[in-house]
Amino acid sequence: MRNLNTYCKSVVHIPHSSVKALMQCIEVLPTRTPLRIAYCRSKAAEEAVRQVYEAVQPDVMFVERWRALQYVPEEAEVPVVCDPTDSMTLYNRRLMKAGAWWERLVGWEEYRKFLLYEGKLARTVDVSVFCSRVDMECVKEQAPDVQCDLVPNGVDCGRYFFKDESEEERDTVIFTGGFQYPPNRHAVRFFMEKVFPVVRRKVPGVRFLAVGNAASHKLRSYQGRDGFEAIDFVPDLRPYLAKATVAVAPLTVGSGVSLKVLEAFATGTAVVATPMPCGDLPVRNGEHLLIAEEAGEFAEYVSKLLQDAQLRRRIAVRARRLVEEQYDWEIVSGKLQRVIEEAVGRKVVTEATASVASA
Repeated sequence: MRNLNTYCKSVVHIPHSSVKALMQCIEVLPTRTPLRIAYCRSKAAEEAVRQVYEAVQPDVMFVERWRALQYVPEEAEVPVVCDPTDSMTLYNRRLMKAGAWWERLVGWEEYRKFLLYEGKLARTVDVSVFCSRVDMECVKEQAPDVQCDLVPNGVDCGRYFFKDESEEERDTVIFTGGFQYPPNRHAVRFFMEKVFPVVRRKVPGVRFLAVGNAASHKLRSYQGRDGFEAIDFVPDLRPYLAKATVAVAPLTVGSGVSLKVLEAFATGTAVVATPMPCGDLPVRNGEHLLIAEEAGEFAEYVSKLLQDAQLRRRIAVRARRLVEEQYDWEIVSGKLQRVIEEAVGRKVVTEATASVASA
């Protein structure tokens, strides 16, 4: 097998019309095509990928998310590795239960379509990689014969180094993430409406920082509330995580394993989370973080950590050790490289076998 070509990242600006995308969604309503796939359909993207493919002549194509598979050139003969990030069947099943009324409606529509469609997508690639075993098994239920692998989310422990106690600011709670992503907005709404008021009664001076892309725009309804602050995209999250007393991950919608949990673990900031963003992380409640099932319990745990520095430190040290041993980027990237190399190797063997058979 020849050496893998040097990694090549090609950035192509593709104009996107939201009106056209919505029309594409309306067109597929009577069909079996999921709205998420139709929304991202783009001839310009197909052509851009084809041009890059012809220019680079790669050994393998790595595709992020199911919806990008439609851009893979039909004539491509190299192995395709897809990282769907989440199982869309599982994502929409959860959205049906916890979303707003219109999200539940969309979730129902997408759930029944992906239930038939996701397995077919998995069969079009050489291997699909998932960060969570729960998501992977959801897809395997639809397509037991497909090749799947587990590659967890990872953190650069060098960049997200363990904080010194002097970096921490008193009574500061943080939530990080991109706020164009609906599950993050759900999480903030849950925290602001059901958790934060209770915490403020117990810890009157507490602040809640929501840090991430589009925070000030997407969370503008909370602007002006006592103790709340929205901070848009920052080039380095670590200083914000380091100064926080507690990091929260109150997600009730979504799937996979939330990277925000691992980043807080690495930085040494104690975490309170709902079970969902923990996915299949080998964490124990009370040892690596505090896990709350409902709002009252969540508020109790946040307040407890804010008031107990020794407990925060004890949990943070154990969480950091877990990340160093299993989720440091050097470890995770090695697993991903192995998956890619094995996909290329299987393709070479298959082609060699076919060549011998036809001789």
